[in-house]
Amino acid sequence: MDLLKRKQALTSNEKHLYSQYPFKNNKYANMKKIILSICAIGLFSVTLQAQTLDRSIRPKPGPAPTIQMGSAQSFVTSNGIKVYVVENHKLPVVTYSVDFDIKPELQGDMAGFQDMVGELLTAGTKSKSKDVFNAELDQLGANLSIGSDGIFAQSLKKNSDKLLALLSEVLTQPNFSQAELDKLKKQMKSSLAQNQDDPEAMSANITSILNYGKNHPYGEVATEKSVENISLDRCKKFFETYFRPNVAYMAVVGDITLAEAKVQIEKHLAKWEKKAVPVAKYPTPVPPKGASVAVVNKTGAVQSVVDVTYPINMKPGDPDEIKLKVANGILGGGSTGRLFQNLRETHAWTYGSYSSFRPDQLPNAGRFSATANSTTNASDSSVAEILKEMNRLRTEPVSKEELEGYKNYMAGTFALGLEDPKTLARYAINERKYAMPKDYYKNYLKTVEAVTAQDVMAVAKKYITPGVATITVAGDKKQVVDKLRQFGPVTVYDLYGNKIDDKPVALPANMSAPQVIKKHIQVTGGEAAWKAVKDMTSTYTTDMQGMSINIKTVRKVPNKMMLDVNAMGQSFQKIVFNGSKGYMSAQGQKKDFEEAEIKEYAEKAGMTEDLDYLTPGFKTELKGIEKVDNEDCYQIEVTRPSGSKVVEYYNVKSGFKVKSEESDEEGSQTTYYLNYQKGAGNLMYPQTIKQNMGPQMMELKFQSVEINTNVGDEIFN
Repeated sequence: MDLLKRKQALTSNEKHLYSQYPFKNNKYANMKKIILSICAIGLFSVTLQAQTLDRSIRPKPGPAPTIQMGSAQSFVTSNGIKVYVVENHKLPVVTYSVDFDIKPELQGDMAGFQDMVGELLTAGTKSKSKDVFNAELDQLGANLSIGSDGIFAQSLKKNSDKLLALLSEVLTQPNFSQAELDKLKKQMKSSLAQNQDDPEAMSANITSILNYGKNHPYGEVATEKSVENISLDRCKKFFETYFRPNVAYMAVVGDITLAEAKVQIEKHLAKWEKKAVPVAKYPTPVPPKGASVAVVNKTGAVQSVVDVTYPINMKPGDPDEIKLKVANGILGGGSTGRLFQNLRETHAWTYGSYSSFRPDQLPNAGRFSATANSTTNASDSSVAEILKEMNRLRTEPVSKEELEGYKNYMAGTFALGLEDPKTLARYAINERKYAMPKDYYKNYLKTVEAVTAQDVMAVAKKYITPGVATITVAGDKKQVVDKLRQFGPVTVYDLYGNKIDDKPVALPANMSAPQVIKKHIQVTGGEAAWKAVKDMTSTYTTDMQGMSINIKTVRKVPNKMMLDVNAMGQSFQKIVFNGSKGYMSAQGQKKDFEEAEIKEYAEKAGMTEDLDYLTPGFKTELKGIEKVDNEDCYQIEVTRPSGSKVVEYYNVKSGFKVKSEESDEEGSQTTYYLNYQKGAGNLMYPQTIKQNMGPQMMELKFQSVEINTNVGDEIFN
């Protein structure tokens, strides 16, 4: 019977329970769905005595329900794989997942290489090319993915034998390809370039580094340099050292029996050679002794990513773990949590605010985190309210409604989770791998039910400690730094956790914005040479989703412009402006410019914007000196005649413009100009331009430039 039919088959008593449960103000309205589902699938059976119901009195919670958990069957293979089998014959599908219990060496100057090992392993074997290997997987309708510490494989039962044969070939005959590694390195460097202007990535980096340190596996962060250092031998060595059967836990779930699994795994994986696996040791993270603030700058950001975080010492299965789950759930476990209700519902500073914690088997390697993506103006207020709610949980008993509501939620989700057979296998592995109590999951609901308000306050005092938190904020430092000093000493970091000297740099006497702009014009060829250019055609290329994209730009004085984005001879997008009107076309759809767009392109269509900045109607202001790639740069705010603004950065030493930032109500755009070289007309052109397009960072490579070729006006019509 499917879930809908089971819901329709609810007994009248079960319907009565569902309809009468007093969800005050719908605060726990989502619990209705959970109770309905639990009743419908028969996890609980309820019998009510006929009696008069006083709706003003909240029903007393009954005893914790007993969950009849199935158990995983287990065996150990001849080469040491610890296998857990959960039969589920509803669908003819079998899933194999491997979890390696390893503590590998630090990645060091090749940080990022471990993320590439799995991709290299699934890129073919010694006897099969990548294309042939993928074709065989496709023919089986199978999935196979490998990470740095685990494997996942799934197929129909009739194809499971062939799937394991392919997995065996991967593990015993891997083919590490330099060409594939070069491709992966290119992809990772592109991803790192995107992170430069992604506040979420900035926040993730800095919180990891400050919580654990750069000499801990959880604090290592890949950089462009470390990715460039990655060698094929290092990837091979990691696989040969740590991908061993004697440190592998395998969950086999689906349409298969214990006997079948034994035969199948011994047949295909017995050749996988066991070997002693080293266990690395890491420095134990040291929790902060007092509150401090770390800022990562994203100039012009309209939001700040706030994180109140610190390491905690809690192993999986710790006696306090379930109590802390309840406490964290009340604080910030979802839309009913105090953080969400405070920062979003009451103050409307954010789309959501949440808290979380993660236990870990390494000492002091667990983590607590309370986060919010706040409006820039409310960054400090958001931090203050997060700290207030953390403190309140430590000093005030939680209400009965909050406590019972979240405990019911935990019970419901736990029970529903048991419908997935993979859950039982994961639980069995967890208990063995982390040396958890053998009855940890069987007693889970009873342990949840036993949690009291006093327990919540006790674990909050122990683990929710705002007074020794690192408060990280990824946002516009000029708008947030001074406001954040009330919470502790403030340090500014770059994306990779390096401290930045944030002391104001004195501007040279009599230096002005026009002087800075004129120097850039001079070092790129000079005013006379630029004014001699009557038309210019430039081409840059970029890779997107494995395809080479060409961006061709044609400019003609006084202010005509055509931009064409094309690949394989087909134009995907075109922008045309003839000085007085224009249009944009994409995928066969054409849209004429409206008045605001005409003004925008009239201001941007000149041969070089920097010359335009010196003309009447444009206002320029030298705001100070800021670091770009750790070098001092003049920061100039330019206000166009329309009122729109752009912030330009010019390197103090070289004079070249190296960065532009522009923001509006739809978001922000950052452009980097790198590696200027001499080209047509003895003018200097950046050989690489990096520009964010939404969440992605495009890297444009210079191809060619032509000037004064008598471009006709027809291409601008």
